[in-house]
Amino acid sequence: MPTPVTVYRWDDEHAPQITERYGSAIEIKTILEACLVTGYGSKQALGWSKVFDDTNGVVFQNNMNSGGSGGMVKFWPKTGVWEGPFGSAGGMHFQAAKSFINSETAHHPGFFQTFYHPVTSSEVKAWVLIGTAKAFYLILSCVDESKSSSNSKYMMTSYHNYQGELFVGDFESELDSDAGKFIAFHSPTKSDETSIGWYTTLGYLHTSLSAGASDTGVKIYNADNSDAHVIYNPRVTFSKGSIHVTSEGANVFGIAPVPLMSDGSQNFPSVIDTTKPTLRGYMPGLVNVMRGLNRSSHWPQEKLIDGQKCFQLHSADSTCSHLWINMEQW
Repeated sequence: MPTPVTVYRWDDEHAPQITERYGSAIEIKTILEACLVTGYGSKQALGWSKVFDDTNGVVFQNNMNSGGSGGMVKFWPKTGVWEGPFGSAGGMHFQAAKSFINSETAHHPGFFQTFYHPVTSSEVKAWVLIGTAKAFYLILSCVDESKSSSNSKYMMTSYHNYQGELFVGDFESELDSDAGKFIAFHSPTKSDETSIGWYTTLGYLHTSLSAGASDTGVKIYNADNSDAHVIYNPRVTFSKGSIHVTSEGANVFGIAPVPLMSDGSQNFPSVIDTTKPTLRGYMPGLVNVMRGLNRSSHWPQEKLIDGQKCFQLHSADSTCSHLWINMEQW
């Protein structure tokens, strides 16, 4: 049964704000608490729980009463400092786990990665969180609210200007029972990662359905709750095209979900492994379209796709974005 989605934005009434250059750990934490746990203004929270909160980090858990796995995610500052701007050498770490025993000890941890807000000046530091009781997407972006600037950092195609986009929560597993379905990442990796670059963002996902197995991706533990894990990659059905639609209002052609796969589609085994199948599941609410849109349009962009309102992710390079998040139901 589809789950309703809630959208939170920096320009909502009473929404918490980011004011520091690159953001700060306390500001990111405040936004997460407001969206996940407490709510703000007229917006109700998603129903997550805050499990731990101390100098080592803040840990949130998704809602098991609403069908969540009970998986947890930890956020903590790279430098250990919660107050003050991140700066270009700082940032916020985040890491998924089956559970956290305390704020420092994780059971079945994923790789941790790092992000910060891309705005380094006194300009508006926009953020959007789209989610449910089980999962969410967080987007941190440059925004030109007047839509008068032609600088690519304000556009849907950001031409190697970093934009923060990440996912946390349960993916939609192909298995009836899957102990490893809670994940958190912003880009494929093969180890814990402290670096931040234009390519460390969801909008740069580009691994094809036919690409072979890789040691770089998302660390997902076996469905039987064992300590073994496999590297999976979110994959796109439609590769980025060489023909770019620059204006708004163009039609969408081709719609596909984004699967999590450990090997290419041509390598599917004849017998499906029930603990680590090649096709593990799908990214919730993430839509891959054949025709990239809005190359020269200002962020943010929304569009009806298959009758559902969707929110467009940035394209990190010079091509058009082919990825959208469903804003209504997952």
